[in-house]
Amino acid sequence: MTVTVEEAKELIEDVFDFDHVGEAMSALRRDLGSNAAKQDLVNELAKCAAQEAGDDSDESTAVFKSVAEARVERFVNGARYSQSGCSKT
Repeated sequence: MTVTVEEAKELIEDVFDFDHVGEAMSALRRDLGSNAAKQDLVNELAKCAAQEAGDDSDESTAVFKSVAEARVERFVNGARYSQSGCSKT
């Protein structure tokens, strides 16, 4: 049974930490413009979420990747904002 988008969002958030995807997250933070680093983080998130769910079917993997892509974009935008100095008061 394919995971729902809501289930995938929860699982992606659960694995979006340094214990699960720290290396890929750090690599992307070092080069926020790197499409390869973004894709690596997306793939790692999707893989970890699939492992947590116990569901690595093609359909579920596609849902995990879609949700992971959105999460990585939020991460990049937040990191850019933080690095710009706009977040400092």
